[in-house]
Amino acid sequence: MYSLIRDDENRELIIQKYYQQIMNCWGMEQVKEVVKKWELLRKNVGSFPADEPVLLPEYLWFSRSGTGKSEMLQLLAAYLDAGQIMPFSGMERVIEYDLEYCEENEPFEDLDNLIKYLSASSAYHNEFKGILAVNLDNWLPHLDNLHFVEFLEFLSEHNRSLLLILIAWPDKEYMDKLEKILSLYLRVHTVMIEMPEAEEMFAFIEAKLERYHCALSEEAGAILLDTLSQLRDLEGFDGYKTLEFMVQEIVYEYYCGEKVSSHVIGPDVILDFLKNGKFVDRYRKRYDRKEKLRAAGFRPGF
Repeated sequence: MYSLIRDDENRELIIQKYYQQIMNCWGMEQVKEVVKKWELLRKNVGSFPADEPVLLPEYLWFSRSGTGKSEMLQLLAAYLDAGQIMPFSGMERVIEYDLEYCEENEPFEDLDNLIKYLSASSAYHNEFKGILAVNLDNWLPHLDNLHFVEFLEFLSEHNRSLLLILIAWPDKEYMDKLEKILSLYLRVHTVMIEMPEAEEMFAFIEAKLERYHCALSEEAGAILLDTLSQLRDLEGFDGYKTLEFMVQEIVYEYYCGEKVSSHVIGPDVILDFLKNGKFVDRYRKRYDRKEKLRAAGFRPGF
């Protein structure tokens, strides 16, 4: 009896660890509301028959690049697995897939590729069980394409073994249409993931710098906040990925300077981060190169 109670206590500690990590993530407020519902579901598991599980709905995440989706997906999987809210089996708990567009008169090879990927990821199990997150951006202008319907039919036949999270960043025109089409095949719940405001991004950078025993001076902070306000509105801004890059650049420049004493980073250290400085210029050029690679058929992750 003692060991059973002890195991339950340890399991609950692990569950709460992942739950708090999710709640402590920057932004993602609507995702956190979903997880709060899952927590209530977990606590009510004994209230319904074990042979009639409550299936999670599918989710449509409206989100642009750089909002921290990949990290959140891994945390969600860890929480769901620890809490035994859904089964997991296979070589990985999360599969992220960028579904390529296909003309109707051509064979839908990328759906075949996805099916093969799921099969390979199941390893020695009969099927992959876990989170499948699929980016639909390539299909937004082509939602009436018969291959897209074929893809949705495939998902509807396999949604008992998968937690489906479909991801897109459409214009309002396609947002409504996508929701309607998905609802014909799936129990889809919509989640909006907003790009953080400049002040929230600034707080994120400050928190990261604290880990290196650094702090921005008032003047340096004003410069950085001004730059973040501009970066946020740039096409292709990838959010937290860029913020992590900025932190590493600032820390590197600071600790490569004169003998550190005050641990206060002044404006001289972040001159490259002026809104018309080298960093923003390099960022624009990097985005242009990525777009050229995408046009040439390179498949970036999301």
